Amino acid sequence: MFKRKEEINLSTQEIRTLISVGCIFEGNITVPEGLTRIDGEIIGNVSGKGGLIVGEKGFIKGNVDIMEIVIYGRVEGDIIAKSVELKTGSRVDGNITTSDLVIEKGAIYNGQCRMEQVKKGAQAPSG
Repeated sequence: MFKRKEEINLSTQEIRTLISVGCIFEGNITVPEGLTRIDGEIIGNVSGKGGLIVGEKGFIKGNVDIMEIVIYGRVEGDIIAKSVELKTGSRVDGNITTSDLVIEKGAIYNGQCRMEQVKKGAQAPSG
């Protein structure tokens, strides 16, 4: 279940959307294809067809339904993604549904994990 396959490499993609440190966004966000980076705070759900990086100071309080996600910061909410990577120092409080999960030593994960094929477009549970 926690087998390290191939590390998700979002770092080679161009960042199309950036929510920087100090920014607080309240409401739901739909991110475009490509890469979005969150270094600020999102209070609301995040969905889209691209990749998402939650930076070390990044925080999402809401559900996430995205193609792939790499977390250095914190997420409070359920995650549905084709691939999920929790980096050292990250924290997730919520359930994860994914087909590819990597949790590095030092990451904190509180929730249940469901490993299954994820079809993009499935909606994250509302809440």
